[in-house]
Amino acid sequence: MRNIMTTNELAAVAGLLALVLAVILVLQFPVHPQMWLYPLAREAAQAKIKYETRNMASYETAHFIIKFEPAETNMVAMVAEAAEAAYTPVTKEFNYPLKEKTLIVMYNNKAELRKAFGWSGDENAMGVYWGGVIQILSPKVWLRNPHSISEFIRTGPMVHEFTHLVFDHITNGNYPRWFTEGLAQYVEYRVNGYEWLTSKNSLKGNLYTMNELDSDFDNLGNQSLAYRESLAAVRYIADVYGEEKLQAVIHNLAAGKSMQTAIAQALGMDYSAYAKAWQDWARINMKDFGSI
Repeated sequence: MRNIMTTNELAAVAGLLALVLAVILVLQFPVHPQMWLYPLAREAAQAKIKYETRNMASYETAHFIIKFEPAETNMVAMVAEAAEAAYTPVTKEFNYPLKEKTLIVMYNNKAELRKAFGWSGDENAMGVYWGGVIQILSPKVWLRNPHSISEFIRTGPMVHEFTHLVFDHITNGNYPRWFTEGLAQYVEYRVNGYEWLTSKNSLKGNLYTMNELDSDFDNLGNQSLAYRESLAAVRYIADVYGEEKLQAVIHNLAAGKSMQTAIAQALGMDYSAYAKAWQDWARINMKDFGSI
């Protein structure tokens, strides 16, 4: 009988133990536990994904480890180049270089990506960040030109998902969903000039309220509008108050403050005033689908 555990098995056990410890500590110390506990849960999730992808092929760059199936061998170089192209501008944006290489898992079809996240619907995400790992759909599945590295860098998920990862490390999970999505889109906008515009996400009509964005972001019926609003809420801070104020909001979140307090202290206005201000600003200053 084999009685020696492999490295991957040890990693899985370590991840499970970290997760159990995290749960125990949350129950014992429920006040702002994420500031010191969240990294343990993230490490546990990362260990689980590493174990689940242990048999996939691997390719390393200066800052990333890419796991993939043999069928995606011809896509690895493109993903590697896009990942490295994202690393410097994103880490400079937050002045936060990472100490370890980031794991990227590439799936060769939508069904495999959905399966990895337990999705049962028809989600069509090109990439997802969760648990310290970036998981993406192979570029050949959705790119108009499956060999266009420039198109993949500009419209692909690498800057967006890597922003999620860096921001998650900075704040240890202390943020609402709308803010991390708005921030990821904002960095995409600054780095690649890309904006997600559709015929259904005009900011000129009825908008979701701040309460709806805060409490139910992922379940709002018009996701393209929810995402567009989240970008508007972040761009308003940077465009009207300056980049330093956006960084002040992030600093406040990293210090464990609530979103409401982070906004109030950085901008000098209460949350309800902020909610009205960014919507008024966005209707006038942000373009819509089909606009020049």
